[in-house]
Amino acid sequence: MNEKKYTVGEVSQITGISKDTLRFYDKSGLLKPGYVDPKNNYRYYTFDQFWRIDIILCCRKLGISLEKIKSVLDLHDNNKIVELLLEHRAEALRLSNYYMRIADDISWYESQNSQIAKARQAQNICVKTLPERKVIGINRKNESAYQLQLHQAYRNEVLHTESIKRNYGYFLNTEDIFNNLFHKTGGYIEVGSGQYQYVEEKDILTIPGGKYACFITDVSKDTADFSPLVNWINEHDYKADFIIADEIGLQLYAYMQYPCEIKMLLKK
Repeated sequence: MNEKKYTVGEVSQITGISKDTLRFYDKSGLLKPGYVDPKNNYRYYTFDQFWRIDIILCCRKLGISLEKIKSVLDLHDNNKIVELLLEHRAEALRLSNYYMRIADDISWYESQNSQIAKARQAQNICVKTLPERKVIGINRKNESAYQLQLHQAYRNEVLHTESIKRNYGYFLNTEDIFNNLFHKTGGYIEVGSGQYQYVEEKDILTIPGGKYACFITDVSKDTADFSPLVNWINEHDYKADFIIADEIGLQLYAYMQYPCEIKMLLKK
């Protein structure tokens, strides 16, 4: 009695695997038809090959590559198959953590956008007690060409940090705020937890802790409205000798206007 043979179309209809996919499996050597008619070169599958198809479908649902599926099909030792699957499990967990980190970063970026919108509603001066913090920074007093040096300083740390979470800020010329000029004498970046491993010691700066007068303003080119801070300084008899600006919210595009929280260390 001749064994029943199944055409590509019949196998596709029975298994739900497209004919193109079956032809691809054939060309790749994963699932070659059990019989080829020498007269017309038609290809047929045999009944026992449906078990092989089930194995392939199971492996594909597990996200196993075609190369590894071939290994599974060639093995006839379940212990070795389990070992191979455990290796794949370890890789799946690594990828899971990777994509969870990406999802977390995207959620963080979304929150940055909300933070920008919320920040622009706040106009009043408030006094905050802030902790000391370590940043990767360049502060050259009256030197404005610091950006290239800053990029060089934090390059390695950023390359070794998987997350995009970071905060940018600037050191400001204190005299220029009275003329509403946003004059940067340097810049800094905070990456990760602030425990920097790939930065030269000279490029790690300490922003002192203490009480700061803080307010939010939009920066456009090299100008900003510092009048709330200037008026507050005059009213409370403080001296402006250390001022920084923290960008509010990371924005992944080239922007001409952006909000900053201006922070002045309070010293009589």
